[in-house]
Amino acid sequence: MTDYLVGSRPPRTDDRPLMRQVASLLATDLSLGELFERLTRMLAEYIDSSVVFIALARPDGHHSIEYCYDHGEIRRYPHIPLPAASRARAVIASGETIWGNSPEIWAPMGSAPLNIDRPWTNDTVSAIFVPMRASGDTIGALSVQTTRGGAYTEDDVEIVAAIGHYLGVAVQNQRMYQALQRAAEYDPLTALANHSRMSRELDAALASATSTKPVAAVMLNIVNFGMFNETYGHEEGDGVLRSIAGALRDFEEADESISVGRFGGDVFLAILRDRSPDLVAHAVERLSARLGELAYVTRDQTLPVSLACGYVLAPFDAGTRAELVALCVHRTRLSRKQGCRPVGEDDVDSYTIHGSFAGIETIVEALLDRDPFTRVHLLQVNTMAKLWCEYNLELDHLALGRLLQASLLHDVGKLLVSDRILVKPGRLSNAEYAAAQQHARYGRNLLSAHAGYEDVARIVGEHHERFDGAGYPHGLAGDEIHVLARAVAILDAFSAMVQDRPYHRGISEDAALAELQRCAGSQFDPDLVERFVTWRVEGAPPPLA
Repeated sequence: MTDYLVGSRPPRTDDRPLMRQVASLLATDLSLGELFERLTRMLAEYIDSSVVFIALARPDGHHSIEYCYDHGEIRRYPHIPLPAASRARAVIASGETIWGNSPEIWAPMGSAPLNIDRPWTNDTVSAIFVPMRASGDTIGALSVQTTRGGAYTEDDVEIVAAIGHYLGVAVQNQRMYQALQRAAEYDPLTALANHSRMSRELDAALASATSTKPVAAVMLNIVNFGMFNETYGHEEGDGVLRSIAGALRDFEEADESISVGRFGGDVFLAILRDRSPDLVAHAVERLSARLGELAYVTRDQTLPVSLACGYVLAPFDAGTRAELVALCVHRTRLSRKQGCRPVGEDDVDSYTIHGSFAGIETIVEALLDRDPFTRVHLLQVNTMAKLWCEYNLELDHLALGRLLQASLLHDVGKLLVSDRILVKPGRLSNAEYAAAQQHARYGRNLLSAHAGYEDVARIVGEHHERFDGAGYPHGLAGDEIHVLARAVAILDAFSAMVQDRPYHRGISEDAALAELQRCAGSQFDPDLVERFVTWRVEGAPPPLA
């Protein structure tokens, strides 16, 4: 211990009561803020002090005062940075005690007030600065100061130094406990609350939920994540998980009534408190939209990160955690079928199909359940076909019926294509692409076996032929291609371009229309492209669902 000046006050006869109280206090499970406050008050009873502060060291050197008692004002966690010339910083750096009974001795270069808004409080005369040690390291500094000159003796310094040592151990133990607690309650990969913690938060939220202050649980499930990990590796998959966690954390930090966590391998959960049903729906829409902006970007491609979203409102929809989670899982499945739009009710699995499909209802049902991307795409193409015909595609009753049927069934051959190819997140290999191309042939063969669908079978089999003859499967050109197959080709391509698919991020409608015009005469029938573009630009069609 370095002694800069010995005070003149007589030593106390017995400091054991103080040390017993300190030991008892440091053995409690109080938070650091509560511990610091009680210790400060205790010190004031035994040692003359107008200022007491505790500074904690950081590995990056940004040491700061995290608790202080300054002339009667108590401040918890003020995060006051220690300046370069700070005596507390010098103690942390050297591990040595600094003390004295006049500023010329303990602060020969001058001192600064703890509170810049109260500069008159910079009136310390006697001061003690001692290191807080634990496991051989200096983790902070404890300072006791007073406005009275000659206030401190060596005995006072030894007492404060002992308390600083015990305090260092207490802080270290608190940090270890917090680290263990965090490891038990937080996911190490995403740093979000884990399943166990979120389950407890759900229980607590449900216990307080009322009809006027409901609680919403929002489940988010990454679509096709297993295939992503297989394709790009788990390290890249971990990066996707962290990006989702970052977006969720932004929502949590912006609103203290929201809690977010990782609920499973590819499942996240958000808890929203004290919101009306309308406000819940609005918040979930905003959350879903923000997550919909995420993408996996490589040097030559951008893939969407799609999350199905199902949410439940308690106490209206569920009363227990088991009921709530089960309903969230169900609505998340519905969300997948709806193209990952948020789903907060059960009666959403209905959809409108345009056209007659008598005799092949089972095939249609199986096709629409193939995968969420195919389902949304087919329903979209089917709806566009009807609206386009109503605007400027003049077809008689028979041709209209055939177009509506083919628009929904054009990818029916994908029922015979492997999942690993259809939902692969990224570009296909040459062999995979060749296998995927067979769906046009498969579709034609499948529908040809059903009476009354012979013309539709031909349209389905030709919808990937190109106007210039460079398409597949037969290399037909121009008028050799069924006119309705040429129409379906435009609808199919437009929908594929503007919607997120496993292998690419959707582009704007304007960009898709420009691409159709660029390929008019080569890939597409130029007359039909002109009609289609006119409808999309001038016909005021509704936004694509």
